[in-house]
Amino acid sequence: MKIFKTRFLTSIAMLATAVFAAGAFTPVYAKGAAIVSKNTADEDIRIVKVDDSNFEKEIIHSKTPIILEISSTSCPPCLVMIPTLIDIAKNYRDIKVASVGIDEPNIDKIKNTLPIQAFPTFFLIKDGQVVNRLVGVVKEEQLLQALGYTPKATKPQPQKSAKKSGKNRNLVCKVNGQFHGLKNLVTISFVFGDTEIKNVDIVTDVFVPPEMSDKREEMMAHIRASGKGEVTPTMAGFQMHIDNDCRFMKAMDMKRTSTYGEMRAGLELQGFKCE
Repeated sequence: MKIFKTRFLTSIAMLATAVFAAGAFTPVYAKGAAIVSKNTADEDIRIVKVDDSNFEKEIIHSKTPIILEISSTSCPPCLVMIPTLIDIAKNYRDIKVASVGIDEPNIDKIKNTLPIQAFPTFFLIKDGQVVNRLVGVVKEEQLLQALGYTPKATKPQPQKSAKKSGKNRNLVCKVNGQFHGLKNLVTISFVFGDTEIKNVDIVTDVFVPPEMSDKREEMMAHIRASGKGEVTPTMAGFQMHIDNDCRFMKAMDMKRTSTYGEMRAGLELQGFKCE
């Protein structure tokens, strides 16, 4: 066990390049180990939730190549990555997709082990050693390439035809969290067509306590300068709004082929309440 820990920590220490913040901070995640969500008969999503209690078993001693995500539900790039992680977990069963919420209880050892400076961060791990690291919104093929993974040649499976309902389906999910130490409420809304996500809208309401009200304009100006959507004052603080057509959302290039059930499962896995 000590050998595995030493090898893992050594490989972590070699990753000393600076990274730039891609998101904010996180609320509490839903707790568990390997989670299988079956919202319909056709969906089977497997993403492993990791904390200190199962880190050695699921990560250090795993014989399966791992994509380990360090995520925050308060950062839009983390939310945008959910469909990509669902897709990998669903289609590449010889890869383990694992997730850590940065403010999840019982992750002190993980925080002290991993050089986490931004969200989302992806650690690509083989045989207990980090072989690569990526930060921010990345494409599926970039994650697979960084892992050194070559998809095995398999017989193509016939695609099930999507049911043509002719109607859009809406999904609204919410979670309480933190934004730079301030309480917030994140609301993410989707409109699903028959075959793709047609619209996504992310609203973050940040609550500024009275003793910090003199800092509100400064915080809003900083967010505006970053180009991450619209920022408007509210009675309780301020609101950040990222819609489907804003420059920031287009630049993140969100994968849009996840179904209603898959996105609901992915968000509920991260602590959201959906309706």
